Amino acid sequence: MSLDRETKRLTFEDQPDATLSQVNPVQNQWYTILDSKKECKVYAITVLVWTTGETLEVRVIIDGKVLMGSVNASATTYYYVHHQLYGSALIVDGNIFLLGHYSPLEGREVKVEVRKTTAAGSGTLDARVVYAKR
Repeated sequence: MSLDRETKRLTFEDQPDATLSQVNPVQNQWYTILDSKKECKVYAITVLVWTTGETLEVRVIIDGKVLMGSVNASATTYYYVHHQLYGSALIVDGNIFLLGHYSPLEGREVKVEVRKTTAAGSGTLDARVVYAKR
């Protein structure tokens, strides 16, 4: 195998951000932000709800393993998703970096979803995933 081909096989290529802008989201319905069937590395996940506060849940499925987290989100505030160390949960927090909790999520198949579990209003649900694929 040529060096260029081998390097490409071993490295990740940044992808355009996966985004979601769901107008009038339905309570308890999962909305997919990213569904990668190729080896994928997720660098960052953010969620936000417009107009009114809602409880938001984020679910990441990596090679069949489910990681979940939730937050009582204030309207127009960005929330960042971090992998909880020593567990199978996610931390959804208003801090962009949590010391000791920031590392990429990687797997052969990666799916990232978000939903609101309350029905306080009809504000748009926005989300973004920054990622790379092989």
